[in-house]
Amino acid sequence: MASTKAFADSYDDMNFTPPYLGRITARTLIVQGDRDPLYPLEISVEMASAIPRSSLWVIPNAGHGPVLGQRWPEFLKTAAAFLRG
Repeated sequence: MASTKAFADSYDDMNFTPPYLGRITARTLIVQGDRDPLYPLEISVEMASAIPRSSLWVIPNAGHGPVLGQRWPEFLKTAAAFLRG
């Protein structure tokens, strides 16, 4: 668990820094559970702030992989609305 949490502060593998994220031109939907034990919500907020045409959907009372299982239908509806928008 500690090594997974360390990814949040490591850019060895990927460069998810604001300057790189700011180069994304596609509309982007960022989905985050507000109770994700691996990645704090602040990471997604930072990403949404850095990506020009992004939207952030924070799912209440959800952990890591918040769109799986019982929330799958809600994700399909939200993603379809995002793509139509």
